[in-house]
Amino acid sequence: MRRQRGFTLIEIAIGMAILGIGVVSALEVFGSAVRVARISARRTEAIMHAKALMDSSLWAPEFQHAVSHGEIGDGFRWERTIRVAGPDDGVVGEIRTDVRLSVVTVLVEWDDPNGVKSYQLGTMRIEPNYEDPTAPQPPS
Repeated sequence: MRRQRGFTLIEIAIGMAILGIGVVSALEVFGSAVRVARISARRTEAIMHAKALMDSSLWAPEFQHAVSHGEIGDGFRWERTIRVAGPDDGVVGEIRTDVRLSVVTVLVEWDDPNGVKSYQLGTMRIEPNYEDPTAPQPPS
C-alpha cells in the first residue's frame, strides 16, 4: 500500500497560526509608521506656521508690544508675544540708549490624540527706543 503525501490538519493549523502572527506583526508595524508620519507632518506644519508668524513680526516696520492670538485652521492655534527685553532676558542696568531689545515669542498649539502639543519659537530684535526723550520720535 502506498502512503499518500500531503499535510495533516495539525500542520496546516500551525502554518496558519504562524502566517497570522506574521500578518498581524506587519500590520502593527505599518500602523505605527503611519502614526509616526502623521505626528511628524503635524509638527512640521506647526513649525511652518510659527516661522511665518515670526517672519511677519520681524519684517514689520514697527513693533506693537502686545500679546495677540488666533486660529490658523486645521486645528492650529497661535499666540504671539512682543515685549521689551528685561532682566530675565539678560538685559541689565538702566542705561538709556537710542535703541532697545524687544523679545518676540510665537507659540503654536494643536490637538493630538495624546493631548495638546505645541511648538515655541523665540528671538530678539533691536528697535528704536522711543521712550528715551533724546531719541528720534516715531513718524506720525
